Amino acid sequence: AVRVQSGAPLAGFARSAIKRGLTGLAWAVSVPGAVGGAIIGNAGAHGGSIADSLHSVEVWQEGQIQTLPAAELDFAYRRSRFKEQVARPGLGPVVLAATFHLQRDEDGSEPARAAAYIAHRRRTQPVEKSAGSIFKNPPGDFAGRLIEAAGLKGACYGGASVSNRHANFIINADRATAADVVHLINHIRRTIYQRYALLLEPEIQFLGDWSAGPTLWFPTPSP
Repeated sequence: AVRVQSGAPLAGFARSAIKRGLTGLAWAVSVPGAVGGAIIGNAGAHGGSIADSLHSVEVWQEGQIQTLPAAELDFAYRRSRFKEQVARPGLGPVVLAATFHLQRDEDGSEPARAAAYIAHRRRTQPVEKSAGSIFKNPPGDFAGRLIEAAGLKGACYGGASVSNRHANFIINADRATAADVVHLINHIRRTIYQRYALLLEPEIQFLGDWSAGPTLWFPTPSP
């Protein structure tokens, strides 16, 4: 078992594990963000995810520190029980640390696998500052494919722009604000819904005070 603080960079943790001859986190070697955030959103790539190897988490909630087994976190595609809790007003649970079950890399194949994942990310995803992967993939399809097919690569709002390299990324093209990103998300959601009758679900988390807008777009219910 390997214990790591929640503020540790996920990619750095994965690379450190590989250097120590452990396997199970190669998918994470180029995934941005911290371990704590990755747990909340059940981050994943290349067919792997946090839920695959997480053993337990230490969280602060309701005035005390608790250790919760991974089985109690209700992991699903890009979600955990924490994801809804931290979005509510007030102070939600805070992930402090986590323990992972990682196996020995008996055949020494993990470094090559990690290198291939890094090369793939560099070929297919933007290098500019971005809000990351924006939408969850709908069942049986890819959000990026739908957005590209709708002709939205390069679409802009304010300083935010849909990446020309990967359409499921919104990049900071020119001093973009959070509001710019949400306006562009709404434009994408509206366009995809009108074209394919499919409502893309954001993968990213909306935090802070959004009372002044913009709010997330939803289709108007039929009368």
